Amino acid sequence: MNESAPPPAPEAGLGSGSPGAGARGGGWARLWPRHRTAVLLAALAAAAILVDLGRFHALEHGDSIVPVLVSLQRWTPFYWDQERYGMLVPLLALPIRNPLWNLLFQRGCLVLAGLGAVVLLARHVLAGRDWPLAGALAAGALLAAAPAPWLFEYLGDQPYGLSLLLALAGLALAEPAAGRRPWPRLASGLVLVAAAHWVNAATGILLLALAVARAVADRLEGEPPGAVRDRLAVDGALLLAGLAAGQVFLRLWPVLTAYPLRLDVAPLPLADLPAAWAALLANAWRDAGEWPAALLAGGGLGLALLSLPPLRPRLPGALLRAAALLAAALAYALFAGSLAWVRDNAFHWRYLAPSAVLVHLAAVSLLAEPLARLPRLARPAGAAALALVPALALAAYGGPSPARVRADLDRVAGRHTADVLAAGCRLVAGDYWSVWPAVWHAALVSYERGVPGGAWGVTHRTNATVMAWWTLPRGTLRICRPHGEDAAAERWLRAFHLWPVSVVERRETVDVLAVDPG
Repeated sequence: MNESAPPPAPEAGLGSGSPGAGARGGGWARLWPRHRTAVLLAALAAAAILVDLGRFHALEHGDSIVPVLVSLQRWTPFYWDQERYGMLVPLLALPIRNPLWNLLFQRGCLVLAGLGAVVLLARHVLAGRDWPLAGALAAGALLAAAPAPWLFEYLGDQPYGLSLLLALAGLALAEPAAGRRPWPRLASGLVLVAAAHWVNAATGILLLALAVARAVADRLEGEPPGAVRDRLAVDGALLLAGLAAGQVFLRLWPVLTAYPLRLDVAPLPLADLPAAWAALLANAWRDAGEWPAALLAGGGLGLALLSLPPLRPRLPGALLRAAALLAAALAYALFAGSLAWVRDNAFHWRYLAPSAVLVHLAAVSLLAEPLARLPRLARPAGAAALALVPALALAAYGGPSPARVRADLDRVAGRHTADVLAAGCRLVAGDYWSVWPAVWHAALVSYERGVPGGAWGVTHRTNATVMAWWTLPRGTLRICRPHGEDAAAERWLRAFHLWPVSVVERRETVDVLAVDPG
């Protein structure tokens, strides 16, 4: 960094930033020079609690419920029948047997990780600037501007936030402390980076692209070549080791379980790439709502402020950092759009979530830079950023209300519960998107009533639990089939050798089936 005066000594721990952090520190550092990390963590934790106890759960669905059942019914190292998502949070939630509290704990962890990843991305790319201000503004703006379905996928359902948080924390631990890089810090960093690739095996793709883009920005801003090469070499080595560990995890699990690898990691043919990229970007743009307009407005305001004469010298550096984020976002988007797995899932916009976070941070960083440098704005901007994250969580999801949380969960998952429990069904068979919410909700009501048992699901991703119910006596076994799901239920009951069946009772929301003798 081309600063004439030496930077002050950084704080210990993750709040310090890279070497040189604090040299350009703005309002935040002046407000909380010693406790900014703790204050920022407290703001993020408060926001996560408000989200988790607000209207967030109105969008729960089959995919998001499965990790809760992984914790409650049978824990496996990866998402049931799929190696794309390491089950770290369900492992942490194992002691929590109450199905509601297990779900709330897992969602709270993921929301905190998703918001924390935004802040650590700011720290990683904006080191030497007022990155806590940029990170807090970006986390708050994410809650305010991103569409609710997108926020639920990023903060509650997908592994991106957690994997980014772990990897960035690992890279931060590996940074030099007091001018040196002790082996224990490197080893701890490697463990966290490897854990990130257990959670999501592609994490290193995004962060390697970001490391290269950041190195280019560092050099163009005048940082010594040796320091840039050293940082890039360490980050690159850790991320490559993490990617290798992720591939080992992916390929070791099928060997241990005798199940084939279900994650199609093959790339698309070159001739198909332009159409694939266009489809993925079109889907993301269609469902982004007003988010792009908000980012353009915020980034445009930041550029206008940076064009003022007192701040004009800061403009090139701010543009370089934003460009690094955008370049990495584009590289990852091209990578995601080239995968057969993404094509097979209809080029859903959720696969662009990591790129969207980088684009979001790039726009917010252009606004945070002048706010941190204008003398009259720096101090109030730091205080506002602290309060903004929980305040915007409150605005987006309403005040904390356990009763409303329960009402939302009853609505999205409890339609069949009364009939499942009244009929004594031990299995629920049918469509994936209705079976797993029904199984979870039946487990919740059974737990609250103090009744042992509950129901098991017979649908996609049942292989992990089949041995738990396979020995149930067929003569007394009752299976609930949601109305309108005859074809899906037959498919899965045949697959698990529970066919033919007879309808023994018709209830308001389900048909009750019995396995025919023989």
